[in-house]
Amino acid sequence: MVKRIEIQTFLSYLGEGISEPALVIGDDFNKYILKTQKVRRNGKTEEFNCMFLNEFLSFKIAEYLSVPIPEVAIANISQDLIENDSTITFVHKFNEGDYFASSEIKDKEENLMENYRDQLRMGRPYTIRSWNKFFEDITNPMDLPNIIAFDLLISNFDRYDNAGNLLVANPMNERKIFTIDHGHAFFGPVWNTWKINQLRQASLTKEYVEYFVNFILNQNNNGDANNPKLFANGFGEVFRAIENYVDLNNLSEHSFMDIVAHIENIDGDTIDEWFLEIPDTWFVDKLNQIAYYKRFLMEQKNIIRYILQEMAYRRAFSNYRGGALEWKERKQTGTV
Repeated sequence: MVKRIEIQTFLSYLGEGISEPALVIGDDFNKYILKTQKVRRNGKTEEFNCMFLNEFLSFKIAEYLSVPIPEVAIANISQDLIENDSTITFVHKFNEGDYFASSEIKDKEENLMENYRDQLRMGRPYTIRSWNKFFEDITNPMDLPNIIAFDLLISNFDRYDNAGNLLVANPMNERKIFTIDHGHAFFGPVWNTWKINQLRQASLTKEYVEYFVNFILNQNNNGDANNPKLFANGFGEVFRAIENYVDLNNLSEHSFMDIVAHIENIDGDTIDEWFLEIPDTWFVDKLNQIAYYKRFLMEQKNIIRYILQEMAYRRAFSNYRGGALEWKERKQTGTV
C-alpha cells in the first residue's frame, strides 16, 4: 500500500518542468517532490487532469516489475497550511487536497542535467559519447532493458529525448539509475477524446505494432505522422546510449526475456488492486477511466514482445544480428 502523508512545510519551489514542483516535508519527516496538475505552458494555465493518475499507476506497475523508481506517497495539503502561507495557492497554484508525491532521492547527480541544458541553450546537441560516459559506471545496468520494456507498456514516449526523466543517484554509495516522471504516460496527461482513442487502439495486429513504433519515432523527432522516420536512430541520443546494455546476441536467452514474461503475467485482479488505492479526486470519469486503462494494459502487455521485435528490425539495438527473438511460454491470466 502507498502511504498517505500530511504536508507540514514547503521548503522550496523547483524550476524544473512545466509543473513547477515543490520540495516539501511530510509528517513522516521525509522530503518529497510535490507536483500540481495546474501547469503553465505558453503563458497559459492548463489542467493536466490525469497526470496524478498516470504517475500513480506507473509507480504501481514499476513496483510490480521491480523497475527502480523512487517511493511515492499520497500527500495531503490542509487548509490550515494554506492559511499560514497564502503563496502556496496564489503564487504556486497548490490548493487544499491530495497530491502525488515522490520521495526525494539523496545524492542525485545534477551536473549532467546542468551541462545538458547549457548545451541546449547554446544550440549544441549533447553527444552520444557524453551519454555513454554518463551511464557506463552505474551499478544496475541490468535494469535498463527493463525500463525500456516498462516504457513500452505504459506508452511513455518522452524518456529518451528528455534527460530529466532518468535520474542517477548514489544511495548507499551505489551509482544507480532510477526512472522518474510518468505524468505524460498513457498517451498524455489530459483526459480527452484523442487519449481515449489511443487507449482503445491497442490490439494484437501487425498494423497496431507498426503504428505504435512509428508513433514513438514521431514523438521523439517531432515527425510527421504521415511520414514517420522508419529506423530507430530516431529514438534519441539517450536511447542510443542505454541500448548498449541490451543483449540480443542469443535469440533464445536475451535481455528482454524475463521482463516481458513478468509483464505478460499481469492479470486483471492485480490491475484492479492498483486502482483501489487511487483517490477519487484524481479521476475525471472514474468508471470509464478505469475501464479504458485496464483494457489497454490487458491488451498492451501481450504486444510488447512484438513491439520489441519490430524495434529490432528497425535497428534499435546495435547487437541484434537478425532472426526472431524467442520468448517464454505465456501463462493464462485473469480476464478483463
